Amino acid sequence: MERTAVGVHFDSVHLFLDMSEGPAVQFPLDWFPVLQAATAPEREHFAISLDHEQIFWPEIDMDVNVPALLSYRPENMGR
Repeated sequence: MERTAVGVHFDSVHLFLDMSEGPAVQFPLDWFPVLQAATAPEREHFAISLDHEQIFWPEIDMDVNVPALLSYRPENMGR
């Protein structure tokens, strides 16, 4: 089974993409200026699409395409 996004959490400088298998994948929060400027409650209110390929934050009108985001990770190149 392919790893899919099942959640998101943050620290002060990272977005962590929680995956169905394996550890969370981290990304610099400054890659996402809208999320970086959002409040903690706005960041915590998100939805994941049924196919697990989109994450959407309705209060700040922000969405992230999971496969595109994962393609930017050097560890995933060639896998």
